[in-house]
Amino acid sequence: MSRTTYSLWVTAVFVAIAGLILIGQRIAPPQRAANSAEARQSCKVESPDELKSHAKYWCAIGLFSHVTLSTKDDNLIAVLQLSQNGAQAWQMQGAGLVGEFRQNTDRMAAEAKGKNISVDVHDPSDERIAACARLSTEAEAKCEVKK
Repeated sequence: MSRTTYSLWVTAVFVAIAGLILIGQRIAPPQRAANSAEARQSCKVESPDELKSHAKYWCAIGLFSHVTLSTKDDNLIAVLQLSQNGAQAWQMQGAGLVGEFRQNTDRMAAEAKGKNISVDVHDPSDERIAACARLSTEAEAKCEVKK
């Protein structure tokens, strides 16, 4: 076999392999990591316009699939529903996440002077798993976790 023939065969084999790889990518695309930005689920927000920034802040954490904020009298109420990825994170590092929820509750209270703040955290099946609250007269939020 001459060098030219050999080179053509090698080139044909590489082209065939590349073609098979492209076909395989279309049929079965590679899996993305569960914590990648593309794997994050969208976060649905229900909130009055003046509270949208708070709702978007909670969504930015990347743990929630649904954030609802509302006000009634002197109360600001947040209901946060974990996404599937958020539920996995909760199982692995729930104690650390409660600290994050406490800090966010205190931040909301600082921006909503004179309001009592309540934050309920629900799992993907909408069962309450944690809550943080801060009365307008208190210095910091208090949180509890459902055992």
